[in-house]
Amino acid sequence: MITAMLRLAERTDPAKLAIVCGAERIRYDELAARVRRLAGGLRSLGVNPGDCVAIALPNCPEFVIAFLATVSLRAICLPLNPGYTRGELQRFIADGQASVVITGGAGLEACRLIASELSPRILLVAVGTDAPGAIGFETLQGADSDENETASASDRALYLYTSGSTDTYKRICCTQENLWYEAKNFIETVQLTRDDTILCTIPLFHSYGIGNCLLDAIYLGATLVILEQPMEENGGDVPFLNQCGRLADLVAREGIRFFPGVPYQFSVLLGLPDHFPIDFSPVRLCVSSSDFLPKRTYERFLARFGLPIRSLYGSTEAGSIAIDLEPAERDRSASPATPLRNVGLQIRNAEGATLGVDTQGEIWVNSPTLPPSGYDNRPDQTREVFRDGYYRTGDIGLLDTQGRLAIVGRKQSFVDIAGYKVDLAEVEEVLLECPGIREAAALGVTIPSMGTLIKAAVVADAGLAEDQIRRFCRERLAFVKVPRIVELRAQLPRASTGKVLRSELGDVTSYLSSIADSKMLMLVKQLRTALAGRRPKLIRSI
Repeated sequence: MITAMLRLAERTDPAKLAIVCGAERIRYDELAARVRRLAGGLRSLGVNPGDCVAIALPNCPEFVIAFLATVSLRAICLPLNPGYTRGELQRFIADGQASVVITGGAGLEACRLIASELSPRILLVAVGTDAPGAIGFETLQGADSDENETASASDRALYLYTSGSTDTYKRICCTQENLWYEAKNFIETVQLTRDDTILCTIPLFHSYGIGNCLLDAIYLGATLVILEQPMEENGGDVPFLNQCGRLADLVAREGIRFFPGVPYQFSVLLGLPDHFPIDFSPVRLCVSSSDFLPKRTYERFLARFGLPIRSLYGSTEAGSIAIDLEPAERDRSASPATPLRNVGLQIRNAEGATLGVDTQGEIWVNSPTLPPSGYDNRPDQTREVFRDGYYRTGDIGLLDTQGRLAIVGRKQSFVDIAGYKVDLAEVEEVLLECPGIREAAALGVTIPSMGTLIKAAVVADAGLAEDQIRRFCRERLAFVKVPRIVELRAQLPRASTGKVLRSELGDVTSYLSSIADSKMLMLVKQLRTALAGRRPKLIRSI
């Protein structure tokens, strides 16, 4: 089905630009030819239907070609972050039983070592450089694939891993039909057309990048404009702030009409000086997903650029679910989301019974994007989470009389504080309203003998003190919601999508040290008071 999308785009307008990336401008007929040649090369390496091909590449045309060539062979694509550590790459490559790894740049050396050590041995394909024991990507693009393979809707096509610790990660496998509907549902809901040039700033190894950039472009036969991801000398990603000039140039020069992004990117764009030369007037649709979009970010972006950011609700397991298409002037704190085409929603209670209109409960999703096998490696959780043709999101919401969804709380954002359920998204919203705070993240931290406390990690202007932040929060939040721990940081750790890595913010050593110092000071004061008037010389020595 995915290959049929590419063939249709090629037949409809072969000379239309398919990919723009740096100096490369690839037409649809050229893209289709390169995909066929790489498919032929992969088949010559022994890649058969059902085999797994891992792709550890940054955003580049080779990623798109490798993905399309893999699924054209009815094989399974495993996209990986090339910035993963060697241990992370090895875990996913081994779990997916990849027979071929296509990589380059930052991930090449780690993948080269992994390929030589795992058994059975893995074939390595290197992009843009030579590596010992590796096959060159361009060399592999030999004769065209004969394309005798006809993919069916049920063919397994894409491995995705949900967030989780090393021991709890879950793998789903999307079929060709799942991926086709992921594009179809979104495109028909927001009414994208083949003339809507798509800007790709989201990593293509992420489900959001594949679903709402790559697949949307191929389904429509639209142009995908890729913002290159240069690497720093130490191998890390160049900060998004340093790419804003390039982004502004692409929006103007390529006539970008669809800009899918993440909240962090929009907050960075808002931080640009007023005189920064960026104009979003060509853009007709701006979408945010992958994390909570603060109300303040929405309002400031609309005021500065005249463009509403549409929040897209989804998950790895269910793909895109619903999107906010309400009028721009509507209050975003109560703005409902419209379910995508072909997506059914129910609100159920803890026992699984369906609830009525305007009644809060758990959000259950029915969609042709749901992976038929659930979690490949977690049968017990599959039985619990995938039930009756629905996926239990764990999120809390309600449906209005028009079938629109209001999301009350995300399962990842709730924490139990002294018996009360506190929504961390609410805490973060208040923190971001505090004058002087540029970025903020709230999380729950558990301390022995103290229980679970709320910690706030913030990036703030110089001079803003922790007590000022707490005072601001106390005026707007119930006592149980006010952060007990406030940590001022130069920056927040973020994933490749810009999502805050809260798992790296849990350290409370400095807080415990301050408590210990405070207790010691209190003991000294008590001792001085008790000895006052009795032994002056001892008191002066304390």
